Amino acid sequence: MATRDPHTPASPSRATERRRRAPSVWALLGALALLLLIYLFQRGILPPRMPGLEDASAAVGPVLQRGDGALQVFFTTPTLIYPDLPQRRTPPPYEQALIADLDAATATIDLATFEYNLESIAEALVRAQQRGVNVRLALDRERLIEPEIAAWAGEIEAAQIPIAWERSSAFLHSKFVIIDRRVVWTGSWNITNNGTYRNNNNLLRITIPAIVANYAAEFEQMFGEAFGTAKQSLAPFPTTLAEPARIETYFSPQDTVEPHILERLRAARRSIVFMAFSYTSDAVSAAMLERHAQGVAVRGVFERRNAGGIGAEFDTLRAGGVDVLEDGNCYTMHHKVIVIDGRTVITGSYNFTNRAENVNDENLLIIDDRELARLYLAEFERVYRQADEPTRCQ
Repeated sequence: MATRDPHTPASPSRATERRRRAPSVWALLGALALLLLIYLFQRGILPPRMPGLEDASAAVGPVLQRGDGALQVFFTTPTLIYPDLPQRRTPPPYEQALIADLDAATATIDLATFEYNLESIAEALVRAQQRGVNVRLALDRERLIEPEIAAWAGEIEAAQIPIAWERSSAFLHSKFVIIDRRVVWTGSWNITNNGTYRNNNNLLRITIPAIVANYAAEFEQMFGEAFGTAKQSLAPFPTTLAEPARIETYFSPQDTVEPHILERLRAARRSIVFMAFSYTSDAVSAAMLERHAQGVAVRGVFERRNAGGIGAEFDTLRAGGVDVLEDGNCYTMHHKVIVIDGRTVITGSYNFTNRAENVNDENLLIIDDRELARLYLAEFERVYRQADEPTRCQ
């Protein structure tokens, strides 16, 4: 006769039955909680990811060691969720990384930008000023009529941070930050909510001393209230070798930038791709059409609302057989990028326009670096796919 384990009851007690039923109750509650979270996400009441749960590896963009420094690249909206709702935003990696640099500053911060309303950056600048860092800004006045921009500038002035203002009809359209004369951030990104959470932009974090020195020389002119045509070509290292990269630095309007772009385009042998917020340059368009006629594969994406604007080259390029699309971002495609032969990246604040060439304060880098070009090509392909199959806007 089989014997029963003395630790096993002959029949289940009521308490045991209750314990067996409990998991189904908890499962039901869990399912209800999950449905509630999904509803809150969809309504924009909660962010898509809770702070602190992001993958730690996402806190930095790809870092390319170059010469005696590094290039680090960021793209702003690879995972943009439509519609963008302020209540579900979480600071992206580049915003976190820039704030970390600002909070680590011990001596100087110099910042130049066209638009500005991103509160986290204002707060970081004020913190730096309060701990004794010498903080200086050069800003454009064009958008001060907008309350958020005026409030941001007021917060800076209330902290007694000095501002050099571009007061003419030209734009201070450059966008860069120099920290402790050891790192420069630059690209197409304005320090705004739209620039951060809605628009396609690219940023470079550079710790190559010669490049930092070039931007420092440019800022000193602007902080001395020399803007536009009043500036001189003072970059100490216009061409920099930072193995394996070769980097050319240009500032408008003093450096006559367009001929350098045309030289690179005319030398293209295999491919040209571009992303353009504003593109009205006949000369740049002609160079692309000439290379297309010679068998070079040319593709591009225009910001939708500017593709049909006065002087836009969209129709000219399309009529010439170039593969061009209007972008598919529900907000703004703000890149100003050309990639040539999978090895050369042209990027900065410089739109391909007459104003960028002859009137506005702009900055542009021409970087020969295959690894960096690969990253920009991946961003182009993403933007091109979105243009080919536009996001359904709500």
